[in-house]
This record gives sequence, structure tokens and C-alpha cells, in this order.
Amino acid sequence: MRKKKNRALLPVLLFSLILVLSIGALILADNLRKAQIANPGTYTNQDDIPRLTAQEAFQAVQAGDAVLVDTRSEAQFLTQHAAGAINLPVDQVAARLGELDPDTWYVTYCT
Repeated sequence: MRKKKNRALLPVLLFSLILVLSIGALILADNLRKAQIANPGTYTNQDDIPRLTAQEAFQAVQAGDAVLVDTRSEAQFLTQHAAGAINLPVDQVAARLGELDPDTWYVTYCT
């Protein structure tokens, strides 16, 4: 009779262990992502730049930590854009880089 109780307990223990490890991994991944956003360093490839959720971008702009940049054409920008965003069309970025403050965090978007 005792062996049946131990066998019934094993799946519960394994499930609990997997659940705890999964939650720990999610928390660690979230903390690493936030640390990378807070201290981005230097990037050599655009694919290495961390992506923000809409909520993270909103919070950064609301806190005054970032400037929102709409990279669509001027006509699209004038039609509708996020409140407080500036317009810098993607085809003009290279020519207008000198206008940007290198110490400012710019969050770009296009829709």
C-alpha cells in the first residue's frame, strides 16, 4: 500500500518542480530583458536592439526617459500619430542624424 502512495506523489512532485523552474526562468528572462533595455550599450546589428512592448514605450515616454519617433512619411504622420511623437521619415534618418541628441533615448515606431 505504501508504494502506491509514493507513486501517486511522484507526478505531483515532478509537476511542481517543472512549474517552479518555469516561473524562475520567466522571471530571469524578464529581468535580463529589462536590464538590456536600461543599459543598451553599443549595437552593431539592428537585430540585436531589444524591442519594447507598447506599454514599455508608453511608460518610457511618459516618464520623460525617451522621445517617441514616428518613422513614417510626413503625410502619414500628419494624418495621425501618437501624442508627443516627432516625425523622422525612415528614408531621411541618415541625412538627419546630426539633429538627434546622442544622449537621448529614441523609441521609433511605424504603423
